[in-house]
Amino acid sequence: MMMIRGLRLRARDWLLLATAAALLAIGVAFVYSASYRSGPMGEGYYTTSPAKQVQWIAIGLAALLAVMALNYRHLLEHAFILYGIGLGLLVLVLFFGVTSEEIHARRWLNLGPFRAQPSEFMKLFVILALARYLMDTESHRRLSGLLVPLGMVAVPMALIVREPDLGMALVFLPIAFAMLYASAARPRHLLAVVAAMAAAVPLLWPHLHAYQKERILGFLTQDEPRSRQELLRLDLYQLEQAKIAIGSGQLFGQGWGRGSQNRLNFIPAKTRNNDFIFAVICEEWGFVGANAVLALYLLLLILCGRVAEEVHHPGGRLIVVGVTAMLGTQAIVNTAMAAGQLPIVGLTLPLVSYGGSSILSSLIGLALVANVSAYQRVSLATNVLDPEAEARRAMAPMPEETFMRS
Repeated sequence: MMMIRGLRLRARDWLLLATAAALLAIGVAFVYSASYRSGPMGEGYYTTSPAKQVQWIAIGLAALLAVMALNYRHLLEHAFILYGIGLGLLVLVLFFGVTSEEIHARRWLNLGPFRAQPSEFMKLFVILALARYLMDTESHRRLSGLLVPLGMVAVPMALIVREPDLGMALVFLPIAFAMLYASAARPRHLLAVVAAMAAAVPLLWPHLHAYQKERILGFLTQDEPRSRQELLRLDLYQLEQAKIAIGSGQLFGQGWGRGSQNRLNFIPAKTRNNDFIFAVICEEWGFVGANAVLALYLLLLILCGRVAEEVHHPGGRLIVVGVTAMLGTQAIVNTAMAAGQLPIVGLTLPLVSYGGSSILSSLIGLALVANVSAYQRVSLATNVLDPEAEARRAMAPMPEETFMRS
């Protein structure tokens, strides 16, 4: 066990942070590779994206240290305030956000020299707020009791859908269901909610934007032969080029910085350093390198899961479960999207894709996990947020069979 300013970091916590650092380094390397722009006469240049990525990582590491310096129980005390601030930022985006010309979406706020995406941070605020609510009540063990926690998730989801950013909004669902399951909500109740949501999907179709419908239809019919114009109309061109890049990587890849789909701009420049960066990794590092990256994600999630299993404080456990679900969902969706196994939804690959808000939210999430692990044996007067709820849980602890088992 090692100490940093009184913070007890064990070998597992250092391994968690080292794994995150490895993914960050891989991300910088491939953001650099994907930032190359080739000209019509064979000339080329690199954009400033790698330098900006390094700047965001530096800011993210500062945020990580700041969060780790706090006891997570203090954050739980102010969880509902943070949740309200997050909702306020999402409302501001709808009125004053930066508009994307390609899809006419408002997703970012200009903060002087920086641009932030509040929905990325809302995921963390929802995790904290749900952890605080679920640790202080047992009503969610009834079907009717799921209305409040699901309502806490539905409000930010509705605001994010209005931006529109359907892919980001859907990430909140696995987070919520994982935390509810870990807090002893009955599986049959959760399955009933999932079934109701699935039945309501056809009713949502008329309300989707045109580009969202085209992406879904293109995904369902992606193997049909089409002209280049049809591929562009259905937003399938970048997916086709990504699949070619993945296949051309073969076993060991074409070499870092040498991928033809990447270097010759076949994968569109606007997406290959964020949404489709996994395709660049597959092309240049091949099957072996891509699986090494996936192995790092698997190790990261396993380490987070081990923390959740060992923490006895219900709020801390739920925070770790929420962060694990957040990172795992995004990693799975992004890699599956690049391979054509899921529709294109515009989600970044955590710690790897280009994007300041994504880097910050991922690092802060991991800081929360390390914080919970480090402070799990620290006893403070402020540990008990609701004495009556703590007393109830002491008499009837959380059933282990409802949580992850090794």
